[in-house]
Amino acid sequence: QIVDLVKRRNEEIDRVQAKTKVKLFKLMETDILPNGELALPEEALDLLDATIVSVHSVFKMNKSEMTKRVIKGLSHPKAKILAHPTGRLINERFGYELDFDEIFEFCKKNNKALEINSYPNRLDLYDELIKRSVIAGVKMTINTDSHAEFQMELMPYGVSQARRGWAEKDDIINCMSYNEVINWLRR
Repeated sequence: QIVDLVKRRNEEIDRVQAKTKVKLFKLMETDILPNGELALPEEALDLLDATIVSVHSVFKMNKSEMTKRVIKGLSHPKAKILAHPTGRLINERFGYELDFDEIFEFCKKNNKALEINSYPNRLDLYDELIKRSVIAGVKMTINTDSHAEFQMELMPYGVSQARRGWAEKDDIINCMSYNEVINWLRR
């Protein structure tokens, strides 16, 4: 049962938190289903500080349908960040199409952020969309998409992407203080 897994995960986070001065957040990535609903039940989402949402299947929707799907997923109060926003895998898969003007408008109005994914075969957002996000006033976060501890070393790739898109410190959530991040998550 996913709720029990999230509870056990939170207990482990609490154990680690008790041993360090670094403040930890209880986040997890949640799939946006084709109908725009999130793949986690409300009971599991209630156990998180926030969730990072993303599309992992059914990529062949048209631009309008995919945009509606993503916005519906981001509309959940716990959904704060859209991960790998184009869904691309470099030299493997073209991304899906989104109306980024509509996504930017929604994110700005609703205090949502876009991920700059550091994983070398993603590098998603790409530089042009980063620049457009900066111009639109939409916050971004740089994440490694790590599935193993050693992959945390991929962060410089995301930082390089942010620089290519002319993002500055004030555009990136990772550069905020703990109090600023927790306030941002709660808005």
